[in-house]
Amino acid sequence: MEVSAPKTSTLIATLGTEPQVVTATLDILRNQGEHIGSVEVVHTVAPSNPPIQNALSILQQAAQETLYTGIQFTFHPICDPSGKPYQDVESEPASLAAFKLLFRLVRRAKLQQEKVHLCIAGGRKVTSIFGMAVAQLLFNEEDCLWHLYSGGDFLTSKRLHPQVGDEVHLLRIPVALWSSVSPILLDLARVDDPFEAYQRQRSSKLREEYQQAKVFIEHVLSKSERQAVALLVQEMLSDEEIAQRLCKSKRTVEQQLRAAYRKAKDTYQVEEVGRVHLISLLKIYYTLEGQTERG
Repeated sequence: MEVSAPKTSTLIATLGTEPQVVTATLDILRNQGEHIGSVEVVHTVAPSNPPIQNALSILQQAAQETLYTGIQFTFHPICDPSGKPYQDVESEPASLAAFKLLFRLVRRAKLQQEKVHLCIAGGRKVTSIFGMAVAQLLFNEEDCLWHLYSGGDFLTSKRLHPQVGDEVHLLRIPVALWSSVSPILLDLARVDDPFEAYQRQRSSKLREEYQQAKVFIEHVLSKSERQAVALLVQEMLSDEEIAQRLCKSKRTVEQQLRAAYRKAKDTYQVEEVGRVHLISLLKIYYTLEGQTERG
């Protein structure tokens, strides 16, 4: 029986002033049996900041070690539109450039059918935040978002490779995957900008929410329940005000709304539904239907 080769993984890591963040992450993943074929390092270029330049130089030298034979290291400076590297990511343009670079690196790996490990332990906090956003947009269940925790001798020694007994661990960060709700992977070949991807994903999610609300209102609720729910959601009237508008008793309206809450609970598979929750679930239907009527 032929055994298939392990799937190739890519490690994408942000670099600050500590090169061991990248090497330790790589070492731990390999010890866990991950077949890392490439390492993509995202960094700034700061001649006036020796710690950053030193970290970059040390990591570039480490990439040549025999320990990493067969692994392709690529270093990606965060650049402005003209190609000039940023010295830091504290400005909005630099932060957005980092966001776009991380998005494109992850996207490329996914298009190549590779498993992605994204380590956001190095560099500025804003880079970590954008890394989490990229993971939400592009990851699937097999991909991993990591933070590296280190302490003790490993932290103070500045050595690149963890030893037995070192206090260094990879912590996997949970990611709420948008692809599990409305897969964006189908659009990867056409979208290379994270903001366009976000807008597409958001539009797709809104369409799904509208369709679900439409089915619920038009096919699950009774006619009398629809009348009461429409006044509740569109005008946020009280039970008494709804009863007056429909020329019904308050008790009747209360019963109709309770029935709507119960049906929404079953349809949307949630533990409980009340006035506020029902309004939030169905608002999109009445908003878009109203726009259609006005159009």
